[in-house]
Amino acid sequence: MKKYFLPFLSILALLVSPGFSAAQGADKHPLEGRVWSPRTGGFLTEEALFERMARARAVYLGEIHDNPIHHRLQARAYRALLDRGRRHALAFEMFSTDVQPALSKLLRDPEADLSKVPEVTGWDRRGWPDWSMYAPLVELAHRAGLPVLAADLPRALAGRVSRKGLGELPPDLARELALGPPDPGKRETMLDVFFESHCRALPREKLGNLFESWRARNRTMALTMARALREGSEGALLITGGGHAERETGVPSDLDALAPGVEQFALAFAEVRDGETRPEAYRARPGAYDALWFTPAHPREDPCVKYKKGLERMKKGH
Repeated sequence: MKKYFLPFLSILALLVSPGFSAAQGADKHPLEGRVWSPRTGGFLTEEALFERMARARAVYLGEIHDNPIHHRLQARAYRALLDRGRRHALAFEMFSTDVQPALSKLLRDPEADLSKVPEVTGWDRRGWPDWSMYAPLVELAHRAGLPVLAADLPRALAGRVSRKGLGELPPDLARELALGPPDPGKRETMLDVFFESHCRALPREKLGNLFESWRARNRTMALTMARALREGSEGALLITGGGHAERETGVPSDLDALAPGVEQFALAFAEVRDGETRPEAYRARPGAYDALWFTPAHPREDPCVKYKKGLERMKKGH
């Protein structure tokens, strides 16, 4: 699991939103703070963005996990939906389905101590950024009396699938996920992404099981969203990495299959990079998102340097 699953979470996010740079110039980047619609080729005001989001029953806010600005904007967007009278359940990639009982038990109390969420979900053991960046979202949902949903496949199981394949899924879960043969085009696209996100350090032909884990995770998150819609939620909003928010290769594609006709909206937060002022240069792929919200880049160590050092240590048995 540690060989490639954890680095993938952060490195893929950088590639999906490729505006990473080690330092920002003194002057504000011309795209910073703006929202762009790939479908129309024009810019949107925040008000127009929120109005479009409010029309969708399924909303995705695709982050780069360690960028605190992305989390502040997610809270702003969710608050905007609530202010418009929309009552979307709040789902998290960061919570796996096995913690739902403990999470629901805590949040059932209107006066719950929300500082206990990390404890009951094992947050500090799961490799995510500091909980304080996500806490305002849970506070908004809890204050509004809306469900907070644990959406992702349990991490240990996802790790086994990424190493050995879909045969690692328990039979009941395999039947529920009902993953048929993969779309060849999507498979090739994602193998390219995984190859780059692992810094070209692993042979591309050995990443097929990681793709199967990706499919199982996307389907699990889509099932969580579909179940919320089916059981009476007006809508569902997923907090997730930018890759899982993609319309054609992420969770929205699976939700299309599970709940045809549900209107969806995928927003990704994109880090600007010095010298690149064309908004279309930040798309992962045409049609990937309904909107891109540009932000400053968050300073971070080159993930490939760190990842390759880790591989060398494992090869030496350390």
